[in-house]
Amino acid sequence: MDLTRELMQNLGENGIHRISQEVGMQPQETKTAMSAIVPVLLGAMAQNSQSTEGANGLLSALDRDHDGSVLDDIGGFLGGAMQGNRSSNGSGILRHILGDKKEPIEHGLSNKIGVDSNSISKLMSMLAPLVMAYLGKQKRSSGTGGFDTGGLGGLLGKLAGGSRQSGGIDVGDIMDMMGGLSGSSKSSGGMLGGLLKGMLRRR
Repeated sequence: MDLTRELMQNLGENGIHRISQEVGMQPQETKTAMSAIVPVLLGAMAQNSQSTEGANGLLSALDRDHDGSVLDDIGGFLGGAMQGNRSSNGSGILRHILGDKKEPIEHGLSNKIGVDSNSISKLMSMLAPLVMAYLGKQKRSSGTGGFDTGGLGGLLGKLAGGSRQSGGIDVGDIMDMMGGLSGSSKSSGGMLGGLLKGMLRRR
């Protein structure tokens, strides 16, 4: 599944135009940036979920703060109606999943896409709650109790692979900055990381 395309459809042209005004990009630049940012966010979440602690932390966050309602009120989200809610706290989400790699990744995406890193930072903060909302919605629609850590990893891998080519941008080198998707580890987590990084490279 191509989550980038799914989010663009949810936003619609009006939503993309509003986001573009907010972050200081042209609508086409926003679409191009989205096609790189969404796979990077998914890859980072997949990396964090390689450990039991990381996967359980993400599952708990989905249960606690991300029920998917953001996607049901895109207009309210873009208009700031949900400001202050954890479900729309993009900066907090990014701090959790990217840590101290946030700024280098923003600069890497800025250089690759050709837009200001401040605009990239704003756009990432707007997209992170939408990605989490989608994951939360999928968890709730998967049956009683939702999926477990294995189901989460499988979903993230599938989404990362499905979104990798939506804009024709190779973000594998951006994921190298995370330091955990090199595939150099002999653990199963390292093997998964190498697979994901390969999926995020343009083919």
